[in-house]
Amino acid sequence: MNLVSLRTVWLLLVTTSLTSAVFAQKQSANDGIPGPKFITVGSATVPRTSRTVPHWTSSFTTDGVVYPFTMVGTNPATSNATTTVPTVIIPFRFVLPDGSVLDASTKVTNVLNSPNFNNYAYTSGNTQFGDAVQRAEFWSSVAGDNYHVLLGQPAVLPTQTINVPKNQVVFFVGSHSGKLEAFMSAAWFTQKLTNAINQLHVPATTLPIILTYNTFLYVHDINVFCCIGGYHGAASSRNGNGSQQVQTYIFAAWADPGIFVNPSSQDVNALSHEVSEWMNDPFVNNPTPPWQFANGAGCQANLETGDPVEVLPNDAFPVTMNGFTYHPQTEALLPWFSREAPSSALGGAYTYPDTTLVTVPSSPCS
Repeated sequence: MNLVSLRTVWLLLVTTSLTSAVFAQKQSANDGIPGPKFITVGSATVPRTSRTVPHWTSSFTTDGVVYPFTMVGTNPATSNATTTVPTVIIPFRFVLPDGSVLDASTKVTNVLNSPNFNNYAYTSGNTQFGDAVQRAEFWSSVAGDNYHVLLGQPAVLPTQTINVPKNQVVFFVGSHSGKLEAFMSAAWFTQKLTNAINQLHVPATTLPIILTYNTFLYVHDINVFCCIGGYHGAASSRNGNGSQQVQTYIFAAWADPGIFVNPSSQDVNALSHEVSEWMNDPFVNNPTPPWQFANGAGCQANLETGDPVEVLPNDAFPVTMNGFTYHPQTEALLPWFSREAPSSALGGAYTYPDTTLVTVPSSPCS
């Protein structure tokens, strides 16, 4: 999820190192932008104890270079176990400077009913979205067995009501969406995320998901780097000599239709992006050969499965369930990053669930 090279070390109980600034409120800005961006926040050394989410480590080799990686769950090459990670949802309710409110608790039921937490008939199995991607990714090892990486049915923690200072937010009614939209300083928001996880005493073995509604982030200047729809991160305490707890987490914004020009960028598109990236890179420290985005615009060198295809206008894989059509995002698979040919994933795929979205391995950065 690192659309630009933004890598900040964020320590639990320590102020974020993102630089904050003062922003003037504007009543119209960036309305109708193509789609959200996604970043990562912090990183952590792979812990030696179980004081974090279950994980396993392996590596792949490309052009003679070994790239280690760590993922959530157990190694599918040696285990057919089912891993279920306890999960909590923390809704944020923002009170804007004019008294208007954006309350993510109004979207919790929709999120709970989504394919992120419910089974759907994917070609890799009747299962949750994130697990379907993992099973497809390691299909040569898991086909026909009971291997799964699942999110536990989330506990919904108390809604966090937060008053937003006028120098930290731009908000307006979008001309495309007709809805109230807010764009906040990422540094200010991240402090609120940190506080919520700490004050609610979320265990490091649990995945907290911070949910916002039509609320997105910018870095430094809304006109320069906007708008962030989600991120995942990892934070470790200072003490422990390598055995300290490591807290992983996700922030994802629910977006109403019309907020972004890209029709894929709505409802749980951001959440599905972050869930898959968290499963594939929970500690935000999995390197890969440098790769180009699927549209050739820009380069990265990390195992962030949603980023390569987020730039495409048709990145969603619509799923209708519980009376609602959701838009989870198609993800790039490990063979795409490792440039494995042919791919050992389900059906020789490089992306999933839409296996036709990208059909060749990643291209090196020129």
